[in-house]
Amino acid sequence: MNEADVIEQMVEYQNILLLGVQVFFTVISAYVVAIWVFLRHAGAGLRIFSFFFLSLVLAFLGRIALGSAQVHDGFIATLAEIDRTTGLSPTGLAALNNSETGLDALIQQSLSGGLAIVYIALFFLTFFARSTLRSRANGPA
Repeated sequence: MNEADVIEQMVEYQNILLLGVQVFFTVISAYVVAIWVFLRHAGAGLRIFSFFFLSLVLAFLGRIALGSAQVHDGFIATLAEIDRTTGLSPTGLAALNNSETGLDALIQQSLSGGLAIVYIALFFLTFFARSTLRSRANGPA
């Protein structure tokens, strides 16, 4: 695999990453709507099933993200090897330097932290905010 192939695959990786973020936001948005419209009136069984299903979907998305991150790390290792043997173009050097600055790790940590916060918030909204949602939906008491 030459440098041009690696750079092309890295650009495609970015497209896949953005698509994954898009799917994540869609799933979370749909679940928030489901909490507001359906789950606040639902029994415990349906709320448990819904949160379990959400957990499965998020675990699936997380596993896909982990796998794609490992492939990305392989691209970076390939660029480093090409740099050691034949040298890189300015584009290849920029891609390699981007990973060496820790920006990739910062993005991954930010996404992981954000996912954890959202997951905890959805857990709370699913199981404990039922009366709060109901009272606000019916107007002031």
